[in-house]
Amino acid sequence: MRFTLTLLASLLAGTAFADSIVVPPAQHGIFDGGQLPPAAQGLMTFGASGGTSLTARPYSALPLSAPVGTTFFCTDCAGTGQPVFFNGSAWVDASGAGVRHP
Repeated sequence: MRFTLTLLASLLAGTAFADSIVVPPAQHGIFDGGQLPPAAQGLMTFGASGGTSLTARPYSALPLSAPVGTTFFCTDCAGTGQPVFFNGSAWVDASGAGVRHP
């Protein structure tokens, strides 16, 4: 029991320490708030009006592999463009069907 309590206390102390580390805005990840130069912006950014926007690419420029859930706006998918998601093996639309592209 003493070992379990000691282990729990050390885990909690480590978590509290990690939460206290200050992370600069440049390292916050996907939501950069438009503060970074265009070349460094994430997949999604906040606009000045508070809206969000996805990085737009034609289907041919989508990566062949990406983390599951990666999202882009495919400019030539479905004829008029649509958001696409990587499911681990292919780019799909919001319903999970493979995307249609030229």
